[in-house]
Amino acid sequence: MEMNRRQILALAAAAATMPVIAACGGDTRQRQQATAPVKTGLQTLDPNRPGNETWPFAEAEALNDSLTWPRTNVPEPAAKVTITVATTSDIIAEVRNLQFDHFFRKRHPNIEIKRETSTFDGFLTKYMAQAAGGSLPDVMYNHYSWTQNFIANRILTPLDDFIARSPEFAADDLPEAGLAYFRRDGALYGLPTDMAPKLLYFNKDLFDKAGLKYPDESWTFDTMVETARKLKSGSGATKIYGFSPTAKPAPDLATVFLLPFGARFLSADETRVEINSPEAVRTMSMWLDLLLKDGATPSLAEELLLEKVDPWKSGHAAMHINGAWIMTELAKQKAFAWGATHVPKGPKGRFSPAVGSALVITEGSRQKEAAWLYIYEFLSSSGYRFRRISAPARQSAWLPNAEALGIPAETAELVKEILADYATSEGVLRLPATKKAVDTAKPIWERALLGKIDVKTALDEIAAKVGPLLAENQIA
Repeated sequence: MEMNRRQILALAAAAATMPVIAACGGDTRQRQQATAPVKTGLQTLDPNRPGNETWPFAEAEALNDSLTWPRTNVPEPAAKVTITVATTSDIIAEVRNLQFDHFFRKRHPNIEIKRETSTFDGFLTKYMAQAAGGSLPDVMYNHYSWTQNFIANRILTPLDDFIARSPEFAADDLPEAGLAYFRRDGALYGLPTDMAPKLLYFNKDLFDKAGLKYPDESWTFDTMVETARKLKSGSGATKIYGFSPTAKPAPDLATVFLLPFGARFLSADETRVEINSPEAVRTMSMWLDLLLKDGATPSLAEELLLEKVDPWKSGHAAMHINGAWIMTELAKQKAFAWGATHVPKGPKGRFSPAVGSALVITEGSRQKEAAWLYIYEFLSSSGYRFRRISAPARQSAWLPNAEALGIPAETAELVKEILADYATSEGVLRLPATKKAVDTAKPIWERALLGKIDVKTALDEIAAKVGPLLAENQIA
């Protein structure tokens, strides 16, 4: 694959403007799932029986043998081939990945797998450099915010032909809302490695102590805000916040907090700033009042003091909006009883972002059919069940994975309901200027959180400074 100078520069810009979603908007996604600490390093694994205390080989073998792996009309390679698979991972997830590869090779003896594992923070920079040099792995991890730029620069292979030759692909098992990040001009370029909406979590102990009813599907944002005021109590180290954290500029700010009121951060095509519209001003004022007038959410100073003691995780916040991926951690903690329900609705309806990452096949791969066989099984319902992640994109894997991870069945059913009903990619920023837009908006909004400027002044300043950055989103 050859790239011209314009494409190389565009990809370099993508690396510089990558949104680190896990740090934004309360998104603490667990990219890898495990049930216990790892006590065996990868270097000590038996290549013929990879496993450790977290993922015993015998357990993995029994699970693998119990699963039905999907068939495809894409042919097996006639001779030995090697595919390179580049992913983000940690040692916990990597043991499970190595186990998957072990059993995959038994099913496909002519396919060898070379794994490249990188941290999330360094992944994009590393592979942008490889793209500029004309060399990329066959299969590659892709965060949802990167994919449109990769597609525009002809880095990725459309998967539709492979899907058409795979009658057991089960497209209806994948919520369409979470695929929009990986589509362009009707073609699909990535299959999600995970997918989840956001929910409203609540601390049952704090609600019981206050004598208040738990949140449910009937709740509006007005109900939530009023309840947050009632639940605030105490001071200092014993302070209880009604809700945490305060709404701030983030890639999914619009979907969670603005769309319910008919407002947006950016326009639908991400080329104009709309956060200073009258609807947005009214909505963001509600959150500023909850902080400055009511003290029901943590201030910036309190957030700094609590940086290593998250109010929600430590039992000091009554309510919290976050993704389904935190359920594994919640299921294991013993600090408080918790529940989850639908996010509140506003005058314009109820919205929850469906977000996830994907595996893609690079255009320069010489082993595209073998690469498809790999991602087809890795991202099948059986593949998700084997890997036991808490936010599987395939809905058929949700209940068995929830049972294996100790997540209540009714909560897993709730997630499936949200994904089928109102989860969406609408309003979630994904184009190249995202990180610059969020990073520019945050310090301006923080001045409002400190009471130094009013809401309208803050949002007008955000619009003025973010607007020129959006030229980067005019991708071909």
